Amino acid sequence: MSADEVLVSFDPASVRSQRRVAFAVATTAYGLFRLASKIRVETPENLPQKTGAIVAAYHANHLDPILVGLAVWRNGRLPHFLAKSSLFTGTLGVILKGLGQIPVLRASAQAGDSLEYAKEALRRGEVVVIYPEGTLTKDEGFWPQHFKTGTARLALETAAPIIPVAHWGLEDVKPRGRTIPRLRPLRHTSVVRFGEPIEYHDLWQAREESRTKTILTRRLANTIATMVGDLSGRDVPHRFTIEEVGE
Repeated sequence: MSADEVLVSFDPASVRSQRRVAFAVATTAYGLFRLASKIRVETPENLPQKTGAIVAAYHANHLDPILVGLAVWRNGRLPHFLAKSSLFTGTLGVILKGLGQIPVLRASAQAGDSLEYAKEALRRGEVVVIYPEGTLTKDEGFWPQHFKTGTARLALETAAPIIPVAHWGLEDVKPRGRTIPRLRPLRHTSVVRFGEPIEYHDLWQAREESRTKTILTRRLANTIATMVGDLSGRDVPHRFTIEEVGE
C-alpha cells in the first residue's frame, strides 16, 4: 500500500466533506448501538471545542471505537482515529478515508507518516484519537496493559493537550469471545468519561527525550487506570500508583 493511496487531508474543504460523511455514519452507528446499550457521557467539558487535542482512549472491547467516537461526535468534534493500514481497503477503507481517519503504516519505511498526518490534523485544530496500548488489553481484570510512547511523542512534538478517556460497561454488551453483541434495549448503559488534560509542562525542559516520553506515558497510564477503577468501582492495582519512573 503506497502513501498516495491512504493520504488524508485536513484542509477546511476536506473536513467539511468528512463531517458530512460522519453525520450519516454516526446516525446509523448510534441507532445500532442503542439496540444494545444507552450511552452516558461524563465531563464532556474537558474536551476542547475549538483547538486541536489528542484523545487518549482506553481500549478493552471491539465496540469501544464506536462508543468513544460517538461520545466525541456528540460533543461537537469530529474524531480522527489512528487505525492500522490494513483496515483501509474495500468498503471499510472507503468509509475510513471519507471520515478522515489516519492510517498507521506499520512495519514500513513510511511508518512515520502516520504521525505526520496526526500532526497536521492537530495543527488544523482537529481531534486525534489514539489508543496508547495499540491493541485491546488482554488483562483478566480489564486493566490497561503496556502503553507505547507514541502518544507522548505526538504531544511533546505538538504541545497539544492530552485528554484521557475511559469507559465501562461494554463487557456486558459484548463479552470476550462473543461475536454478536447482546441486545439490551433500555436496560444497559455504557459510560464514557473525558478526563482533565494530562499535565506535562514540567517535562518541556527535560534533556533526556526517551525518559521524558516514558514519564509522560506512565502518567497517562496511571490516569486512565484510575479512571477505569473509578468507573468500575474497584481499587486500582499498585502498579498504577507509582507516579514517576524510578520512584
